Amino acid sequence: MRDVMNKAQELAEAILNSETYKEMKKSEAEMRRDSEAAATLGDMIEKRNRVENILASADMDPNVLAEASREMEEAEKRMNENPKIIELKEKRKDFQTMMDNVNRILRLVITGEIEDESRGSVACGGDCSACNGCQ
Repeated sequence: MRDVMNKAQELAEAILNSETYKEMKKSEAEMRRDSEAAATLGDMIEKRNRVENILASADMDPNVLAEASREMEEAEKRMNENPKIIELKEKRKDFQTMMDNVNRILRLVITGEIEDESRGSVACGGDCSACNGCQ
């Protein structure tokens, strides 16, 4: 058990030391330091919270919801056009891809199967020439 925990610790440290993780954290810090990006993100969060509160209200007014939804969509559009936020999303996607690949490798080694989203689990035959699961 101790060996497994040590290896898990090593894996976690390798992830923290990976360029993918470092780039994501750097991008997060840059986004927070950029006043326009931070304000844009904050506005989007505020608008989303308003829509959620309206939806949770017992006496929801459809007109108020429609207006709040429109404002949220506008805030989301501004957010999705901000260069710092775009960069952060790309870095987070890269990190998630790396973590998905780590999980695929673990699943393959432990179970001998890879997860294929369209077909569910499939057994690994060992011949990687026709497989995109580990690559």
